Amino acid sequence: GDTVLVQLGDVLDRGDRELAILSLLEHLQRQARKAGGDVMLLNGNHESLNVLGDFRYVTPGGFRESAHVVQRTAGLPDGVAETWEGQLRARLALFSPGGPVALQLAQNFTVLQVNDTVFAHGGLMAAHVEYGIQKMNEDVSRWMAGGHLPDGSRCKPPMDAMGSADSVMWNRTYSKEEGYSPEDRYHMGRELKQTLGKLGAERLVVGHTPQFRGCNAEFSDTVWRIDVGMSSGVLGAKPQVLEIVPAEGGTGGGSQINVLS
Repeated sequence: GDTVLVQLGDVLDRGDRELAILSLLEHLQRQARKAGGDVMLLNGNHESLNVLGDFRYVTPGGFRESAHVVQRTAGLPDGVAETWEGQLRARLALFSPGGPVALQLAQNFTVLQVNDTVFAHGGLMAAHVEYGIQKMNEDVSRWMAGGHLPDGSRCKPPMDAMGSADSVMWNRTYSKEEGYSPEDRYHMGRELKQTLGKLGAERLVVGHTPQFRGCNAEFSDTVWRIDVGMSSGVLGAKPQVLEIVPAEGGTGGGSQINVLS
């Protein structure tokens, strides 16, 4: 059917079978497109960390998986995958800009809008919209793919996408479950309304920050926080899915939101 599945990133640094999960998502994407739907993937901060060569959150099993993949595809001698140096070199070969996995991640989105819903890994601010959603997606993709600027230098990752606590991938502005002051809530609500208004969207869906009470919404359901921490390395919580469907009986548009668990 025409169902679209959106995955918000942070597949990496969550266990020992990261590459297998990426392969599964790629397989599901091909199946969905063949059936008339799609699987649309976003990059999170952990995808960008790995392309940067920051492997501090990679598990020992994740390093071994990388080495076994390189050993299998490149025909390296037996035993290379069992050494720390071999595992590190393999990870770098796969994830450095222009590497096989980095090229796969380069096809993902940083920000995605589907109908009246916008998706971002961490958060989205009006300044990000002014930067340009398409430009941001293209800039991140060009960097991950190992692209070059007109002067011949390597493309660098855009700061608005992943370079600071306010960037799209690292932003937690809308994600705290409690502790907001009335002043905080006023400014956050104003920022969110302005951001959505610039895009003609009704809601923002974010991940990045695990929610102890499961999928939940704030600001009259205009922002949904859906990272439930289902990975065993995070909260080990029961998986949940946000379902967005056309409103029942409606002819003037609008969406109905359901949390499936």
